[in-house]
Amino acid sequence: MKLHRLWGATSTGLVVAMASAAWAWRDCMLLALSVVLTYRLFLLHMDRGAPWRTLAAAVNALSAGFVAVGAGVALMTSIAAAWLEWWHPTAEHPAAVLLMLSAGAAWCCLFRNGRQEAAEELRLWLCVLGGVLVAIEAERSGWALAPCLFVSSVGMAMVWTGWRLATETASSLMHAGGESR
Repeated sequence: MKLHRLWGATSTGLVVAMASAAWAWRDCMLLALSVVLTYRLFLLHMDRGAPWRTLAAAVNALSAGFVAVGAGVALMTSIAAAWLEWWHPTAEHPAAVLLMLSAGAAWCCLFRNGRQEAAEELRLWLCVLGGVLVAIEAERSGWALAPCLFVSSVGMAMVWTGWRLATETASSLMHAGGESR
């Protein structure tokens, strides 16, 4: 039980540190990464609690899905606010972004059950890393819009995965719970 508490506290600390740095530095890419990390850690927490009762699992999937949709919409809204010049994000801390991305990815991979799940988690984080590196390099080459495009793609991905989690997964769990009676 102590390991579970340590994992939860450390996970929360990592997310809070990443999100706080993002807000303090107004770094939109770091903000998007903190959203991805939060979502992945929540899913990992759900997996660690399995097996859940079907109703509890359906409620978890539904609530996590709607929160993910909200986070995705918030990310896209932040890009709209930047476009309207209501918010002036920066992407001036690429080393910190890469360090925090690596820490989040390592943390998620470390606590996956089994090699296959860890490899799948690593694959996801390598895709995210690729997007971050492309955005950083494109911005260095003079394409200032690159971080915003990265954040927009993360926002759209969060909306899509959150919607699928809330509708398809929660619905399937509810149907499975009804059939088992």
